Amino acid sequence: MFIRNCTIAAIVAVALAGCQTAAEAPNTASGKPEVTIRATTAAIKARLLSLALDKRFNVTKDTEYLLQVEKPSENFGAALLLGSRYDGIPAERIVFTFAPIGDSTRVVAAGMFVTNPGSAFERITPVNGGEGATRTQQTLDELKVSMETPTPPPAAPVAAARKQSKPAS
Repeated sequence: MFIRNCTIAAIVAVALAGCQTAAEAPNTASGKPEVTIRATTAAIKARLLSLALDKRFNVTKDTEYLLQVEKPSENFGAALLLGSRYDGIPAERIVFTFAPIGDSTRVVAAGMFVTNPGSAFERITPVNGGEGATRTQQTLDELKVSMETPTPPPAAPVAAARKQSKPAS
């Protein structure tokens, strides 16, 4: 009976694993979400910081070439698989690396889950593909479009002082 139950469990596990599709990494030079934006690092950081705060991320590190944001994960699967006795809820962390290239800046994002965040026992699980990487790439693409699209000049004022014609009598 024991062997039969183990065999059934193994068959079910193999069937479920076979249904899983492999998460593809973005088709970029780094294999991570990235974009090159015609703007300064400071301007890009300011926009990314605002977007991160809107999504409830906190800044945990900021240097000249790096911006690191994180928040407690709301992913039940991540909490189940990556939680620990020390801290049952892992953190979702995104590290943006900035590489100035002339008048442009290359931005590379690295997503990860962090077990025991902020402790000496941090354990990092990279997320280089799947839905999270796709969303990050979309956000970077939208950021590029919004920062490189020139703002239209203000509309010219309409001539308010038109001469009124005299009514015919």
